[in-house]
Amino acid sequence: MIEAVPERLEGSPCQLRRFWSDEFKAFAVEEASTPGANIWAVARRIGILTSQVFRWRRELGGDVSKALVW
Repeated sequence: MIEAVPERLEGSPCQLRRFWSDEFKAFAVEEASTPGANIWAVARRIGILTSQVFRWRRELGGDVSKALVW
């Protein structure tokens, strides 16, 4: 069993989880869905991971398999 000891937790890195608005998600999906768009380049330009774009497309009902352009 692992015991949480305050002395060990003080130096732990604090990672903040980022939250994106629905408008930003829609913008990212729209950018990545334009014909000829390079999904990797779009994701890098707006500062997110490529996998995040694919996830948002799936969640928003987009068909990822039809728009794969690397």
